[in-house]
Amino acid sequence: MICNDLKSILDIKKTLTRQTAILWLEFKCFGSSTDEDMMKNTICDTKIDISDERTHHEKRVERLSAHKNRTLWMSYLVSAKQTLNPNQLYRYRNCHNYLLFRYYPHLQKKKLHETKHCDIHLLCPMCAIRRAARQVQRYEEKVNILLKNSPKLKLYYVVLTIKNQENLLSAFQHLIKSYSLLSARRRQALHYKKTQNLSSAYAKDSVFSNVVAGAYSIEIKRGKNSGLWHPHMNLLLLTEDDISQDKISKEWESITQDSYIVHCEETSKNQKVKDALVEIFKYALKYSEMEADDTFLTYQTLRSKRLFGSFGGFRGLDIDIDDNDTYEHLEYVELFYSYATQSRKYILTTDGELETAI
Repeated sequence: MICNDLKSILDIKKTLTRQTAILWLEFKCFGSSTDEDMMKNTICDTKIDISDERTHHEKRVERLSAHKNRTLWMSYLVSAKQTLNPNQLYRYRNCHNYLLFRYYPHLQKKKLHETKHCDIHLLCPMCAIRRAARQVQRYEEKVNILLKNSPKLKLYYVVLTIKNQENLLSAFQHLIKSYSLLSARRRQALHYKKTQNLSSAYAKDSVFSNVVAGAYSIEIKRGKNSGLWHPHMNLLLLTEDDISQDKISKEWESITQDSYIVHCEETSKNQKVKDALVEIFKYALKYSEMEADDTFLTYQTLRSKRLFGSFGGFRGLDIDIDDNDTYEHLEYVELFYSYATQSRKYILTTDGELETAI
């Protein structure tokens, strides 16, 4: 059974590459306490013992097998409910049918080089992890650029909630509308600073008035006992001034009219920003905690909705997250895994010879 509760990563050190971000996000969906210790060691150590790497790699393949098993099981339910069109269903069923890893002896690392993607992230945990990891790496680079240009900026991790509701779409729309009003206050506050226009004066004391840049994503949960939907918004904010939890709580309640519960935490400019980004962009759903029918309903309700975004200084920063240059010209051995339906796991079918990337 997939794990339920997962520990935070606030004590992990060093830099998250996209590969380690992917691995950590895999753990967040299907990890264990043993995997947590292993993940910490992987992220902390740039060079690891080859025997540890083999163990780590095998556990990763096992986790991917668990993902694939869930996807195949879900595909039959999706087909019965006619949730996807024939082309989407084909891509969904064949997502991650194979895994092509490259082992780099010089770095003592195995990197997932190629596989198939369905990109239906609200139904597919593997594509959700891939999508989230790309966002983590992209926004980590953006944060670094903004901090380099303005070292005095402060970083905050913020969670905005609303009152739980029976209807998912209604709850989602309420959250989005409330956030839009808060975002509009920021724009009006900036307008007032520039023009002193009295029509914008109402927003000058908004919590968001000094926010330079922000990124957000929406996470969906459903209470196991209550059955109520609980969408909430995770944000990373770069600001010129302190943000008071009491102040943002009062402003948020004045907008939502039903929720004053927020989380507001200043993060350091080294590791904790990476932790916050993982929390923000991890995935919209916790597949291990979502019933199949709820997953279908969430997909049908939110598949055309925007679940993450950014504003302010993050806009216009184009980041290339292709890390292939790091491995260019390095010798490697290709490891090809095929998914075996009968054994319900990935099987190593080809163990290649040493080659050099072109």
